[in-house]
Amino acid sequence: MKTNTVLIMRPEGDDCSPADQTFAAHLAAGPEVEVREQLFRRDQPDDLEKQLSSWEGKIAGLIGAMHVPESQQLGQLAERMNLLCLVANNNPAVWQNRRHIFHIGFPTSQTTAAVAAELTRSAGRRRYLMLHDATEFQTRVATSMETRLREYGMDVRLLAYSPGDALDIGADGSEPELIYVVFSSERKALKVVQTIGARMPNIPLVLGRSLLRESFLRSLSGRAGEFWFVDTNFRRNRTRTESQERFMQVMAENGVKVPTTNHAFGWDCMKFCAQALQAGGGDPSRAIEYLESGVTLQGATGACSFRPDNHNGRHGPGPTILSRWNNGGFDDV
Repeated sequence: MKTNTVLIMRPEGDDCSPADQTFAAHLAAGPEVEVREQLFRRDQPDDLEKQLSSWEGKIAGLIGAMHVPESQQLGQLAERMNLLCLVANNNPAVWQNRRHIFHIGFPTSQTTAAVAAELTRSAGRRRYLMLHDATEFQTRVATSMETRLREYGMDVRLLAYSPGDALDIGADGSEPELIYVVFSSERKALKVVQTIGARMPNIPLVLGRSLLRESFLRSLSGRAGEFWFVDTNFRRNRTRTESQERFMQVMAENGVKVPTTNHAFGWDCMKFCAQALQAGGGDPSRAIEYLESGVTLQGATGACSFRPDNHNGRHGPGPTILSRWNNGGFDDV
């Protein structure tokens, strides 16, 4: 069995998402992979290229645990260095029709379609508030959800909100029946949850994938109210695929009781990269051909298959479920 060297690149700092992806990627590597890790500094625009260039000729695969603009740059560098590169970011701008980079995230349009359909079917509510951070990404998520919910005849209101500001909800007599908290920052989201809980403890809250973390769940301990999370397609309490069972088992063995979506992204990036390189005999170009062949890859996040005209690999509504956090445990919706 040929051993291929795969490099994980992530930024310095304590950002949870890259850390989760990197941790799980290391755990996913089998004996056919030699894993290396390289940090870069976000405050130095040229540092990503500088650090990666030092590995030229030494690696065949590359996994990026980073934000969208950095992943765009990584794709350019992977093409120049002829490396197979996988990242999680769901933004179509990451790909830019470059053969060497594949991204396995869930496009916003797919996620919002799945969540809107499930909320409409399961929630039994009509009046929704999309309470969102004023960042470009979260505004886009909230706007997309609004469009999808309105297609089902729901009454939807959008409100950009900064924690600490006055929260003007229901003053006009139109109190929402459900609030979707569209924040990625755990610190900000917790303040929002605390504010809503103090004023409207009986309104269910829907929280995004990035908040489904052990630390955030601990902060909800003992809190009254109903909490739903947008989740990845590894079931918390029900039947899972063999790939997902293995992922959950390894995470638990390594102290992770509640794996995050980012853990699953890192795991799948490594698994898919290693599988493609093994199929291609260690040649990145042949590994790319293997991935573009449309072969179905089974991972912790569900199934992926790529084509030359689609390097995202997610099709249909996407592998998305809702999980209800209730009395210290999960109920799959």
